[in-house]
Amino acid sequence: MSRTSCPHCHGTGYMVQEKDGALYARICDCRLPDRVTRLIERAGIPLRYRNRYVFGTYKPAKGSNQDAALAIARKYAEDYPAFPEGAKGLLFIGPCGVGKTHLAVAILQEILLRRSMPALFVDLNDLYREIRSTYGRSSVEETEYDILTPLVEADLLLIDELGCVSSPWAQDTLHYLVSQRYNEQRPTLCTTNYLDNPAAAGEISLEDRIGTRTRSRLYEMCKTVEITGLDHRRH
Repeated sequence: MSRTSCPHCHGTGYMVQEKDGALYARICDCRLPDRVTRLIERAGIPLRYRNRYVFGTYKPAKGSNQDAALAIARKYAEDYPAFPEGAKGLLFIGPCGVGKTHLAVAILQEILLRRSMPALFVDLNDLYREIRSTYGRSSVEETEYDILTPLVEADLLLIDELGCVSSPWAQDTLHYLVSQRYNEQRPTLCTTNYLDNPAAAGEISLEDRIGTRTRSRLYEMCKTVEITGLDHRRH
């Protein structure tokens, strides 16, 4: 049905309704798909992930705990913005290719669809490059603070690839972002390839990569969801 043929708003996109003796305008249901599309675009979700990384396309592998991870992700999206288990976020941990980003993005898109609430996606590799691009210039339109502020203030933020860079500068930048969201109690989703307790000797832990202070805050901010299985990209 086209907007112009909508029997409710007659193509205006808005409906007038009465409440407590006063008239209010609200967005008509025929406009909701467009609104969700705009929210997804503004969220910064990579084009490759849109529509592809949804709950319906996540196929848990046999011999893994991916069914349980999927159930946790679905429940988070269904309950949002209520948090019955206390922690306001989820931290997906596991090796490459087990669907960490898939589930996190699926949560983001489900919440955008169900609630039409704004959210943001950020890949730490891209964030670090963007911030570095502001350094050493005599004339910069955007500063590091300008780049980080929307991420700090986002109602819901997905931080992808925790620990991708472990330099002191990267750790300090991440700590600022996480600490600010921690202080304001803003829900945060995270993904990482680094485990808290690596099985193999010599492997680096998540705490080693992102710093003790940041990992400590994430313990309180996020429920840790460790995902097992083989790299689906190889198999």
